[in-house]
Amino acid sequence: MTTTQLPLGVTLHDSATFANYVPGINQVIYQTLQQLIVSQEQNYLYLCGTEGTGKTHLLQAVCQQIGQQGKTPIYLPLRYFCQVDVSILEGVETRDCVCIDDIQAIVGLPQWEEALFHLFNRLKDNQTLQIISGNVSPQELGLQLPDLISRLAWGGIFALQSLDDDSKIQALQIHAARRGLILSDEVALYLIRHCTRDMHNLMKWLERIDYASLAAQRKITIPFIRTLLTELTDNK
Repeated sequence: MTTTQLPLGVTLHDSATFANYVPGINQVIYQTLQQLIVSQEQNYLYLCGTEGTGKTHLLQAVCQQIGQQGKTPIYLPLRYFCQVDVSILEGVETRDCVCIDDIQAIVGLPQWEEALFHLFNRLKDNQTLQIISGNVSPQELGLQLPDLISRLAWGGIFALQSLDDDSKIQALQIHAARRGLILSDEVALYLIRHCTRDMHNLMKWLERIDYASLAAQRKITIPFIRTLLTELTDNK
């Protein structure tokens, strides 16, 4: 899978675009983000939701689209950065767009909480577009720095919801087609009903199925997936 390189050694998956995102019940959030990129009438947004609701996909899609405009976005997944020195945030405010993913990863880390508070203020002063994601709302994160909580709650807060089965089927088929795979409705539904149901894990299963079908030179059918699931379960 090809990726787009960003500063700090972070990569964007080329599949993480607005075109490849199935909004389902999250249509308002999906449209708001695209409008925000165009109008920039608002320069801050907070997305929350459990794993697999598409937060990372949307943040990376924003960066992809900003980059296509010749501007300089930066994507910061805090689950990977929280163990390094906060100096990594120096100069970030010079970017045209800053997307901070998984802010819950720095909860209880005083240096990181303070560093993000100051970065937030610098970005606000520069009127830089910033989008932050967390698994819960700012007030529920458990942050120790009250000023950071209040900053995070300043703008619009949107809660992403899990897709229904029809939308999950559509999403699986879109990503399967990118891999050159044909995934029927029946096969996609079988996958949803017999694997972990969140989209993050379903996409991992799709990748495994792709490799397995290629190795076995088999079409993707329910019997093939049933056998694959059984083999992987037995090998645990």
